[in-house]
Amino acid sequence: MTQRKPKSVIKRVYVPAQVQDLPNGERRRIPGHYVPGHSRLSDSGHDTDR
Repeated sequence: MTQRKPKSVIKRVYVPAQVQDLPNGERRRIPGHYVPGHSRLSDSGHDTDR
C-alpha cells in the first residue's frame, strides 16, 4: 500500500493572550501572536526525509 502525503501542514500556531503579575503589583498583558512551526511535527522523532 502506498503512503499518502498530508493535504495540509500546520505552519504556524496561535499563542493566546497572557497576563503576567509583576513583582510590584502591576499586571502586564501580552497580546496573542503567531509562532512559526509546530512542536509536534518537529519533536515527533520521525524521519521525514524519506
